[in-house]
Amino acid sequence: MSRKPRQLQTQIICIFMLTFGIMLLANIYIFSSMRSLIDSMDRAYDGNRRLTEMRQVIDRIQTQLDDYMSTKDEGELNSFYENVEVYKGIIAPLSHSGIMTKEQIRENAIVNLSTEYIRSINKAVLSKKSGDVLQYQEDYLIARNDYDNLTSYMADLNTGSFQDNSFRYEKMYEVMDRSEYIYGFILVMMAALDILLLIILIRRLMKPLQDLVHTANEVGDGNLDITLPETQEYNEIGIVNTAFNKMIVSLKEYIRQFKQSVESESRLREKSIMMEASVKEAQLKYLQAQINPHFLFNTLNAGAQLAMLEDADRTYKYILRVADFFRSKIKNDEGISTISEELKIVDDYIYIINVRYSGEIHYTKDVDEKYLSVSVPSMILQPIVENCIKHGLEDIDREKRVDLSVYGEDENIIISIRDNGVGIPDDAIERILAGRLNNHDQDKMSGGVGLDNVITRLKVFYDSDSIVEITSVGRDMGTEIALCLPKEAKGVADVQDSDSRR
Repeated sequence: MSRKPRQLQTQIICIFMLTFGIMLLANIYIFSSMRSLIDSMDRAYDGNRRLTEMRQVIDRIQTQLDDYMSTKDEGELNSFYENVEVYKGIIAPLSHSGIMTKEQIRENAIVNLSTEYIRSINKAVLSKKSGDVLQYQEDYLIARNDYDNLTSYMADLNTGSFQDNSFRYEKMYEVMDRSEYIYGFILVMMAALDILLLIILIRRLMKPLQDLVHTANEVGDGNLDITLPETQEYNEIGIVNTAFNKMIVSLKEYIRQFKQSVESESRLREKSIMMEASVKEAQLKYLQAQINPHFLFNTLNAGAQLAMLEDADRTYKYILRVADFFRSKIKNDEGISTISEELKIVDDYIYIINVRYSGEIHYTKDVDEKYLSVSVPSMILQPIVENCIKHGLEDIDREKRVDLSVYGEDENIIISIRDNGVGIPDDAIERILAGRLNNHDQDKMSGGVGLDNVITRLKVFYDSDSIVEITSVGRDMGTEIALCLPKEAKGVADVQDSDSRR
């Protein structure tokens, strides 16, 4: 039964857990001492706050008693009784019995003085109500004297409490001062212990590692007869040493087998060279078939049929749209298309590209249908839309939009393609329209059939330099590329004649 290795990670964790435990115990000791003093001060300050609250209520009671004695106002009397009840509720928890602490004796004294004071003020109020002037004056003086005695006792008690708090604060400060030295001493000791343990651990690790480095260098120089000395450490380093020795043995065996296979491989090399020529010829024919658009269209059609048979509707629809897209590129050898066919290509392209962009491209069309049959050069709209997406919309984080519209304006049919992308600088627009794009610009503006190619073919087809207009008002303001096709051109006039006959 094999032994379970002692992991280096476990050894290091144990060292730090030991030092952490000692630090934790020291912190608990310091914290408990501080917590005890703070709780004691909190209790004392609670007594101060309670005495202050009691004094405020007593002062209100005495003031309301004075006002009632002077005015005999029933409103003051009602407030007086309400405050008396509030005060009774405050002093109720201060009443104690049995063996009491010094603090509880003081609280009992407050309760007794308060009870006497409440009795005397109630008696003074009754005398005032009865109209006996001499009696209520005498009772008022007694109540006033009880008030002075009670407030004086509270003031003395409050002063004593503050003095006790000051003493406790000094004690707490002494504990904190002493704790700083204790904590500093513990930190120094823990750092020394950590360093000592790490030195011991590193020394135990470095010796086998140095042996491993030396042996690896010898193996690297071609000496396969050397082996690592056995280590007493049964941890990761010991496992690595054992594995390294096994690797040397395996390497020797591999070299032996390799030498045996060299002769047989040399005999097969001649046959391999002869077969390589045949394989390259087959690969060339295969690549030629791959780049044949008709072969690609037929392959996609077959894939679409297979997807339909397997009920993969979305895959079937996607492959079918891709097949339609390539078919539109190869079916017209004369280079002439209609606006309707061009829009179909754009629809297919947007569908395909939205599969890639997860539907991020928002595409809208506004087309005057009477211009759908107008003849135009083939493949003029899709490259423009592709250029909008690739160079205008690809790097923006906001909503990506492409708006295409076809409408008549004066003597022209306008095909407008607008995006909300990054825009095109004015100098770049001038170079595009003038056909002065360099190789780098053409690579950047390329979209299968490049934008420069589209502009050139339109100028030749319509024999005009004002067919294309590019508008970009600023950075991140989008771009509009408008094709101004003259209505008197071939294919457009046929639509106008058809409209007039209607």
